Amino acid sequence: MKMFGWLRKASAAEPAPEAVQPFEVAASGSYYKDFTGDKFAGGFGETQLQIRDYWTLRARSVQLFNENLYARGLIRRLLTNEINTGLTVESLPEETVIGLPEDALADWAEDVETRFGIWGRSPDVCDYRGLEGFGELQATARRAALIAGDVLVVLKQSRRYGLPQVVLVSGASVQTPYDVTGLPEGHRVVHGVELDQRGRHAAYWIRQADGMTSKRQPAHGARSGRRLAWLLYGTDNAMEETRGTPLLGLVLQSLKEVDRYRDSVQRKAVVNSMLAMFIKKGQDKIGSLPVQNSAVRHDQIETTSSDGSARSFDVSGQIPGIVMQELQHGEEPVGFHSQGTDLDFGRFEATIINAIAWAHEMPPEILTLAFSSNYSASQAAINEFKIYLNRVRTAMGAGFCQPIYQEWLVSEVLNGRIDAPGLIRAWRDPSRYDELGAWMFADWSGAIKPSTDVLKQAKGHKILVDNGWMTNARSSRELTGTKYRRNMSILKRENELKADVMRPVLELRREFGSDETADVESIISDAIEAALTEARDDG
Repeated sequence: MKMFGWLRKASAAEPAPEAVQPFEVAASGSYYKDFTGDKFAGGFGETQLQIRDYWTLRARSVQLFNENLYARGLIRRLLTNEINTGLTVESLPEETVIGLPEDALADWAEDVETRFGIWGRSPDVCDYRGLEGFGELQATARRAALIAGDVLVVLKQSRRYGLPQVVLVSGASVQTPYDVTGLPEGHRVVHGVELDQRGRHAAYWIRQADGMTSKRQPAHGARSGRRLAWLLYGTDNAMEETRGTPLLGLVLQSLKEVDRYRDSVQRKAVVNSMLAMFIKKGQDKIGSLPVQNSAVRHDQIETTSSDGSARSFDVSGQIPGIVMQELQHGEEPVGFHSQGTDLDFGRFEATIINAIAWAHEMPPEILTLAFSSNYSASQAAINEFKIYLNRVRTAMGAGFCQPIYQEWLVSEVLNGRIDAPGLIRAWRDPSRYDELGAWMFADWSGAIKPSTDVLKQAKGHKILVDNGWMTNARSSRELTGTKYRRNMSILKRENELKADVMRPVLELRREFGSDETADVESIISDAIEAALTEARDDG
């Protein structure tokens, strides 16, 4: 028996259902209450079984990015902080798994990073269209995924270079064809994605330019098994979802309405500035329409008063306003004041922006580029945002950069430009997945966020490194975004160059008997003076 739609009487032989807590009703037996989130009957409201309309969400998100300054600001702020000029690779092969001594592949890793960097800076080589480098491709892919929910990444092997080239396909083009035929047994197409019996992505159906035909793009090569295509998502996806939801999907209406409010306030202010005054009539008489007449036709107006006598008055044509020298009886010019221009709009706008920033794990200061807090508060905001950036960059590295890097590395080894004994054997033998992963293991890092007080941060890192709580490699990456080993290599060459430059100075010191703490400029000055004296004596 149901009571009020949310209480039902428990039978003596009926066990308590799972996830339901019993409670006592005084003097009337025991009842079970279904926990639905309501604090009282109907408190939550209607329960929706939501079905994502990807087409509408995507179209509205694209529209907002094109015409809504808040939407564009949010996407571009995220993109600038997450990708900036592009994530860079740090090759970290695991020598112990491969069976090599520690640091045996340090020089190999340096060579791989250099070669991959050259490939990434060559648009003709890495981009199928030949327009963008690898950093620009990352930004384009991430922007498309944030706005549209996902983007299809396709790799095509270049016959000219023998290397993979990247093709980005808009997520809007991945659609289920009108008539799907010839699918392998057990396969099905969901929102343009072909799934196999285990729910894995087997292929993608791309709508062609004619709008009628579709092309099937396999996810992996039929014979080679190499990765050919995959979807890059912009946000977190539910397990059962095959397509991505636009980042702006949650705040579409909020962004639209706050932008309308902003336009309304701005338009009201403009109109108020244009209406210098209006005519107030104190008597029920025919108006002289002084502003309209003067603005349209004359500088001097001839008219007849109510008693039939002729009258005239002048209007001085002054831009941007006018001065009326005579009006009809009962007409009075009244200034138009700007009350009601929504003086509280700034606080209202800030409240909405703060909520939007919070929903997207971004400090409001970074979203609005308004840093007015003290050092501690600003640093706390940056540190919180770094946590978000680390997560997103890790996901971007794994979802976009790493698959491309792996296919590039296999191609370079097959072409004989990189020597990696055992990598191809491990690539062809699934049981050697650990060895293959050890060769291809890499880390991806992005642009660092400069500290507001570099001295304090550097001192802190020095303490951590001196006590063994952090490595020089990680400290170098977090402080300057550079690689410690490469820094040491460059510093070695710089110190050798400095030693060569200082050698003549050291010789001067020995010649003039100066100690190591003597002023170099004094030594050089004394040497020049001695040389001039010797020249005068010889002359």
